[in-house]
This record gives sequence, C-alpha cells and structure tokens, in this order.
Amino acid sequence: MPTDVHGSGTASPRLAAAILISLAAGCAGERGVATLTPTPPPSTAGRFDVRLPGSGVELGGILFRPEIGSDRRAAILVLHGWAPAGTNGAALVEARARRYSEAGMVALALSMRGWPPSGGVDDCGLEQPDDVVRAAAWLGSQPGVDPGRVALLGFSQGGQVVLLAGARGAPVRAIVAYYPVTDVARWKPTTSHPDIPGHIVAVCEPGGTARRSPLVQAASVAVPILLVHGEQDTRVPTEQSVLLHEAMAALGRRSTLLLVPGAQHGLTADEEAVARPVVEGFLESLLG
Repeated sequence: MPTDVHGSGTASPRLAAAILISLAAGCAGERGVATLTPTPPPSTAGRFDVRLPGSGVELGGILFRPEIGSDRRAAILVLHGWAPAGTNGAALVEARARRYSEAGMVALALSMRGWPPSGGVDDCGLEQPDDVVRAAAWLGSQPGVDPGRVALLGFSQGGQVVLLAGARGAPVRAIVAYYPVTDVARWKPTTSHPDIPGHIVAVCEPGGTARRSPLVQAASVAVPILLVHGEQDTRVPTEQSVLLHEAMAALGRRSTLLLVPGAQHGLTADEEAVARPVVEGFLESLLG
C-alpha cells in the first residue's frame, strides 16, 4: 500500500460541526506489557529519543519537552499514517509534535508497531490501539505533565488507531483524527486505490474487521473527537469520517467534523492552514 501523506493543510473550510455533549467512560481490556526497561523520564527541556512499553512490544518515539515551571502542562501523542516498511514512523510526525511543544505542550511523536523504532508488525488497528492506550498512560505520567490533559492525534491509519484507542479506554481528554479509516469492511469496495483491497485482504481481514473499525466501536468512544477530512478524498473516502460523525451525534457524543474543500488524501500546506485553527481551537477548548 503506497505511502500516506501526513500533511498540514489549508484552503477555505466548510465546517460541518455537531457538538453534542455527553461523556461516558470508555473501557478497554489490559494486555501484557512488554518486558523492557523504559527510557528514564526526562525532566529537562529538549528533544529525546524514547522507548516505552506497548502491548507486548517495545515502542519507540521522539519526546519534546518545553520549559516547564511550577505548572503542569497538557500533552499530546501524535501518530503517523501507513508508510513503506522500514520507514521511521515517529520521524514522519516529528515536525507536528515539535510544533505542539513550541506551543507549550509536552508532545510525543510515536511509531506504531510495525514501523521502526517500534517492534512488532503492522496489524491494521488490531493490537496497535492497545499500544496507544499504554503510550498515552506513559505520556501522562511524565514529569510536569497533567494526566488529566492528554490528547491523541493521528493521520490516516494513525487516525483510525487513535479513535480505536479511545474506544479501548485510553486515558485522554480529546482525540483528533485526520482522514481516518472508520469502517474497514466498507473501505475495501469504496477506495479508489488499486492496491488497498489486497492490503485489506492480507492484513486487515484476518481476525475480523469489526474490532478494527471505529464506526463499529463508536458507542465506546466517550471523549470528544474532531475529524478532519478532505472533501475529495477517494483513497480513504470522505464518507468514512461523515459516517462516524453521524454515528457519534446519534449517540449524543461530542463530535466535530471539518471537511476541507478541494482536499484529497493528505493536506497541502494551504489546506492545513484551514484545518490548523480548527484543530488548535478544539485542543485548547479541552486542554486549556
């Protein structure tokens, strides 16, 4: 499956937002922690290569810490999308994590299992969300972090995974998903990319698609979500976000949908300029 674009974007938005508030606690099963010695928690400002336990695998990432005084900071975990084997996943979203750190947050750019420096193999959102649940708890435990103000943000497959992590009880207050897959079974016949159906057969269907689909798990997503999707995305069709947004609204959950005019899969710099104030406003409203 060809590389996702994990971009920034802007054009001029058509914002379809339904903010229907109702928070109920999600829950998720705990799985075994990998036996490893995590990176000692850094307490100074800077950029740090870190390793931490996932659900039976070792995860690797890049942690950015701003200068922290007496007040504890909000934190955000940033997750990349699909990329060719051997690609450093954390490096793909390092710039985004750095940007949030420069705004005063503690930020973790994390590689999903299957992409170095993390271990394991890509499983299309089966065990990867459990890794993110553990990584979010690790991030919330870092020196100077307020564990009640942690958010998740993911692109494409990373968006799918952070939504699933929310359904499995990740200890976070907000989730942002850029152009996520939300219904794997529906994605197979609707994508325009010729290589994706074969990838779904080989990687996503073994073990079933329901557990991998945020739309199927929507009732368990208790925290507010923001979905950002290009209006002309055919690789991960725009309806993938629209359907989840409608399902969350029907459940009385807080969901905001931003459809970026003219955008396809991945956002250009101009298109990200449309999304950026919406994303930052959403995070600020929930994290302070």
